[in-house]
Amino acid sequence: MTPYIDLSVLASRVQRSGVDAAFLQELFDSPNLVTPQLLISRSVVSNNYRALKAALPRVSIHYTMKPNNHPVFIEEINRLGGNFDVCSSGEIDIVTVTDINPATLIHSHPIKSIEEFDYAVSKGLEIFVVDNPEEVRKLSRYTHKKLKLLVRFRYHTNHSAVINLQYKFGCPENEVLELANMIEKSGHEFYGLCFHVGSQCINSESYVKAIEVAHTLINELDMAGFNTQLLDIGGGFPVEYVQPVIPIEEFCQPIRFALDHHIRQGISIVSEPGRYIAATPVTLVTTIIGKAFRDGKIWYYLDDGLYSTFSGIVYDQCQYPVICPRRGDQKLSVLAGPTCDSFDVMYDGLMIPEHEVGDRIIFAATGAYCSVSGSDFNVLKRPEYTIVD
Repeated sequence: MTPYIDLSVLASRVQRSGVDAAFLQELFDSPNLVTPQLLISRSVVSNNYRALKAALPRVSIHYTMKPNNHPVFIEEINRLGGNFDVCSSGEIDIVTVTDINPATLIHSHPIKSIEEFDYAVSKGLEIFVVDNPEEVRKLSRYTHKKLKLLVRFRYHTNHSAVINLQYKFGCPENEVLELANMIEKSGHEFYGLCFHVGSQCINSESYVKAIEVAHTLINELDMAGFNTQLLDIGGGFPVEYVQPVIPIEEFCQPIRFALDHHIRQGISIVSEPGRYIAATPVTLVTTIIGKAFRDGKIWYYLDDGLYSTFSGIVYDQCQYPVICPRRGDQKLSVLAGPTCDSFDVMYDGLMIPEHEVGDRIIFAATGAYCSVSGSDFNVLKRPEYTIVD
């Protein structure tokens, strides 16, 4: 059951919520606020970036745009000296409005259409990821430019992450050397290795094991005459939603030790975080537009739902902290979305004080894999972003 957060205790959770309690109280009290609305904080974006960079000082940060491509993320990360991971022509266009050098971007999608591949190369990208022979064969069309290829490997079936990103991508360890040979024969450059242990990974041991595998593979590649120049350790660092997670500096300590112990100096190391940077800077403000008593529960109908910001519940298996303005006895409640589909129910069995139509309910940490995966079902109003600092 998802707990709700009383506004009176939110002050101790400022960083997790993204905005402070006093500001949220203003939102609850404001009669003119148009909802649904997503509030985004530049300072929290910056704080998250700095915290991860401090926890992994040897690692260069390439923010992956999948969870949220709002300009605030691009601007802040670029301002702080970070870089980017891209997966499509659309993401390339968003990033290249900055002064970033396209040759430093990492195109991490292991499977690219010819059109997407051509566009990326034409825009100046040089670093790409492959995990199978068919993808390497696509390189033959690029005779005017030598590309740098990372081979993505998987080391086991993932059990420590909410979203298993080794299910769809990554070659077996014993195919890495073959792909490196294919890359060199194609006239391009084997540049390094990459892996991704999964999204919302709750156990840093998964990274440690993957780094150990990378160490073994690098030794094998050395013996075969290949020069491994870069290791990409992916992302997946955990965010606190309704369950506590280890602080990032503590979570990354074993990873940091493994990198120093297993990956020699001279090999560049990058990470491509998304959720850790994107989740907490965004807060969703909704309004109760309907209320009904059904089957022993109070049903509250909000102006945002599963087909919009709460799509992360479906696609990302995520629950978001519920922040309520009212106090009193908690009653068995349901929070449902505004569409005409009965599937559009976000929280069933939530215990909160009784609310009224017109009250606000706020949801923290709604920046990652929320608005980007929503739809225009029923052609209802989608929340707009407001930059709060």
